[in-house]
Amino acid sequence: MKKLVIILLGLIIISCQDIENCRTDDNLDYMILEFHDLESQSTKKVGFVITALESPYRYALSDDSTFVALPLNPEDTVTTFLFDSDTSHFEVEMRYDPEFSIFDPACDPSITFLNLDTVRYTFDSLSIPGTVTNRQISTNVEVYF
Repeated sequence: MKKLVIILLGLIIISCQDIENCRTDDNLDYMILEFHDLESQSTKKVGFVITALESPYRYALSDDSTFVALPLNPEDTVTTFLFDSDTSHFEVEMRYDPEFSIFDPACDPSITFLNLDTVRYTFDSLSIPGTVTNRQISTNVEVYF
C-alpha cells in the first residue's frame, strides 16, 4: 500500500512539472520595439496607431508609451508596420526566419523568430540590438526620431 501511495505521489509531482515546463519556454512570437529621441538618445514617450499590413493587427499606443510588442507573422518572413499619429507617419518592414519548436509534448508549439533585420524603414535611424525574439532580450529594435 505504501508503494502505491509513493508511486501516485510521484506521478502527481511529475505531471505538475509538465505544466511548469510550459511556462519555462523562452520563445516569443513578437518583437519588442523601443522608441528613442534622435538627439538625446534617451527613450521617448510616444502615441501611435500601429497597423501591420499583412495581418488584422491594429493597436492604439497611449501617448506615454516608450516601447511596444509587435506580433510577427509566422506564415511569412516579412511584416510591415505603419506608425501613425496626428503629426507623423513612419513605416518599418522587418524580415525574419520563423522557427517552430515543441518545448514539451504536453505544451503547445512555440514560435521564435531568428535573424531579425530591416528591409526598409522611414524613422530617422534604427538599431537592432536583439536579432532573436525571446524573453532574455528586452529590446529587439530601437527606433530614433
